[in-house]
Amino acid sequence: MTTLAQWLALETPDTALASVIASMASAGADIAATLRMAPITGDTGLAGATNVQGEAQKALDIISNDIVLAHLRDNPKVSLLVSEEMDDAVELSVDAPFIVATDPLDGSSNLDVNVTVGTIFSVLPTLGGPLQKGTAQVAAGYIAYGHATTMVLRIKGRTSGFALDTSGEWIEIIAEAKIPEATGEFAINTARERFWDAATAGYVRESIAGETGPAGKRYNMRWVGSMVADMHRILMRGGIFLYPLDSETVSKGGRLRLLYEANPMAWLAEGAGGRASTGTQSLLSVQPTSIHQRIPVILGSAEEVLRVEAWYAKS
Repeated sequence: MTTLAQWLALETPDTALASVIASMASAGADIAATLRMAPITGDTGLAGATNVQGEAQKALDIISNDIVLAHLRDNPKVSLLVSEEMDDAVELSVDAPFIVATDPLDGSSNLDVNVTVGTIFSVLPTLGGPLQKGTAQVAAGYIAYGHATTMVLRIKGRTSGFALDTSGEWIEIIAEAKIPEATGEFAINTARERFWDAATAGYVRESIAGETGPAGKRYNMRWVGSMVADMHRILMRGGIFLYPLDSETVSKGGRLRLLYEANPMAWLAEGAGGRASTGTQSLLSVQPTSIHQRIPVILGSAEEVLRVEAWYAKS
């Protein structure tokens, strides 16, 4: 069995980068333990506060953010932390080589029904600051808290998966993830159909038509409401995830955040042979303008993302 430490030694000679990833893995293990006890401690409810995006924070959003912050404060290789739960970036260690951007607890609206939630993170070089394109990432990952606690990582090459064992060790379970090029599943919130643009509506209509439509095959729809859960399913068996720009989110630039949701997930998807797009350009090529910038997100099996991009091209 390959441990996380062994995997890191193979994937990068940069011990500082390896330490940052190890810090996030340790934070994830602590968050997993906290989540297991949350129904008993009563921490699944609202915290009575809102984050910078105006979203109601759950108690566990704040607890998870504090756990990540504590682990990264203890790592002298992290210069700056950008978090969904904090208005501004937090300076940690002057002259340290790396920046971490994170959504400490993605999908927290699902906590009270015991659906998979997760932690998403991106690692950037300090040189260049937090507002760098996704192509500048040196590592990214997510941790999914489901019936098993799993972590998916990519530095520069392969996208690999790990599971947390009962001793607290991360064990490699997927040496090299591969998203199937084609799929028969799409994930989108159909309750937003009235807001969709023509490209999104066209793609979904075409997919629902199944064997009778231009795609010539039957599709199933999947939607968890937790990006980590939807992404993990796509990584394991293929599919496409869509949170497009629509008439309600256009004034904000989209729904999902570029630095700590879209970019790390795009990095992982492309490392596994998938594709990630806004519909009109590569997600990883978008130049950020603010740390909490929102963006439309379409990612997953390459063939399906290309179909969506074709709809945008003709719309």
